[in-house]
Amino acid sequence: MTHHLAILVFPGFQLLDAAGPIAAFEIAERFRPGAYSATVLAPGGGAIESSSGVAFAAEPLDAGPYDTVLVSGGDGTRDLHALAEIVAWLKKTPTPRVASVCSGAYLLAEAGLLDGRRCTTHWGRTDDFSRRYPKVKLDADRIFIRDGHVWTSAGITAGIDLALALVEEDLGVEVARRTAQQLVVHQRRPGGSRSSRRSSISAAARGASAS
Repeated sequence: MTHHLAILVFPGFQLLDAAGPIAAFEIAERFRPGAYSATVLAPGGGAIESSSGVAFAAEPLDAGPYDTVLVSGGDGTRDLHALAEIVAWLKKTPTPRVASVCSGAYLLAEAGLLDGRRCTTHWGRTDDFSRRYPKVKLDADRIFIRDGHVWTSAGITAGIDLALALVEEDLGVEVARRTAQQLVVHQRRPGGSRSSRRSSISAAARGASAS
């Protein structure tokens, strides 16, 4: 069985939000050939430039069908009016599983897919997110959250944690474990979003002291 994935990007998307999960699915497919087929989508298609300047080649938004739709985040989400086409597409396109990385949760919330659900997003956007979407149960200190068929993850690298969890659901614990080993990451990262951030800051401080 092939799982058909759609990765949604837009001008100003965060490169790792999309590339991290794509890499995880690619490696999982090495252990289970034919397991995944990934398509990058964006309004209008073409070369979509990330916030880093690196562009992805994308297909126009279409009806799929897709088993999973994963929405990347990034600075482009600060102008939600410019992303109205993606929001409309999310509203009208039935998908068994929907996920977001980082501030991609804004697009799910705009589409009403998070109303009454628990979710997470990047720690730096949580106050704004809570004000905008009072119907959403935001938990800012989680790496990722699953609520029914909707999955959300915290900032940037948490997209890899989310992708590994999706791989585990699709292909089992062993394939997810081997994929994590190949990526040289934890299969299940310990701690929450804030504790991971504190650990990173502490490690950076130790490195600065050592130099």
